[in-house]
Amino acid sequence: MSTTVLEKTIEINAPVSKVWRVFTDPVLTRHMGGEYVSDWKVGSSFGWKGPDGKMLTNGRIIEIIPEQLLQHELFNSVGSIHSVITYEFVGKDQATALQAREEFAAPITEEEYADAMDGWEAALLAVKETAEK
Repeated sequence: MSTTVLEKTIEINAPVSKVWRVFTDPVLTRHMGGEYVSDWKVGSSFGWKGPDGKMLTNGRIIEIIPEQLLQHELFNSVGSIHSVITYEFVGKDQATALQAREEFAAPITEEEYADAMDGWEAALLAVKETAEK
């Protein structure tokens, strides 16, 4: 079995505005062990910088609607598109459903899928824990 799409949703007991800030405010993002580097505009570069200052991922913002949607490409080591990642922020009262979707440029194996799901589980849990503080 191979797949090209991975989807995961997590419920967060915090308003959309705070969940959005976990992505865009480096002070909050650093609680997750790094920070996103971007000027938060369509077409701009987008990446994750680790605590040592080294860029660990890079890509480009495709679409951004504050507190609603963030979509970006993720490049592989040779600069080709590896995947497109979409975050949707759905607020209800003082809670947020954060929906994540990753569409891979090429099918991935079951083992790669399991590894990716583990990574998404950890990443979304870190967003949840940071937003709920």
